[in-house]
Amino acid sequence: MKSIIILLLVSVLTVYSQNGDTISTASGLKYIVLKKGNGKASVAGKVAEVHYTGWLLNGKKFDSSFDRNEPLEFILGAKQVIAGWDEGVALMHVGDKFRLILPPELAYGENGAGEIIPPNSTLIFDVELLGVHKPKKSIVDTLMAVILDKNVEKAVQLYWNLYEDKPDDYNFKESQLNVLGYRLLQVGLYKQAVEIFKLNVEQYPDSFNTYDSLGEGYMNAGDTKNAIKNYKLSLKLNPENENAKKMLETLNNK
Repeated sequence: MKSIIILLLVSVLTVYSQNGDTISTASGLKYIVLKKGNGKASVAGKVAEVHYTGWLLNGKKFDSSFDRNEPLEFILGAKQVIAGWDEGVALMHVGDKFRLILPPELAYGENGAGEIIPPNSTLIFDVELLGVHKPKKSIVDTLMAVILDKNVEKAVQLYWNLYEDKPDDYNFKESQLNVLGYRLLQVGLYKQAVEIFKLNVEQYPDSFNTYDSLGEGYMNAGDTKNAIKNYKLSLKLNPENENAKKMLETLNNK
């Protein structure tokens, strides 16, 4: 089995690799420098802004920030992303583009990630570091605290108050509400997650990703009708959204 996996990995890297040597680290991370930038180095504790595309070992693309037209931001070293990303992006300078090859233990391990990433998957990412910034206050943590202490309605009201009064103090990007919604799903707060995803749709009505997430929220809450409705809206905005296609097929066959 190991020999088959190695052959598949070599095949995928042959298809996707450009010039550059593969470098290995002690953790098992492998990376290829596809492009060298001349910007400042990434710094632990600061926000890394990246564009990326990810593939499974068989060459199937499973995610890309380019498809959403929105770079990903995360605090480097804060365990907000998978371990291979924290390690790999820490090696980069602004303007660099790396290909990261992550073994399962540096990615999603034996559990995988939903229906998109199977268990024990080796993942390949092309990552470009666009910028390194001082962190803003986390709207995710702020709203989560209100939801747990009070209710989601108070959290939504606080969001709009902060958005109006302190637009430069907090990170109000689409991805932040998406992260909050999925955190709520993970702890079984499905109705609260739906309200946060609805807020994201209201804030970013032209993003197919917000409707896709709202569809998942409704699906977890047991509301098949609204799940189908929002997956269709997502697919209308982006006909290439494979997740929405798959979810609609699953829901329509129930």
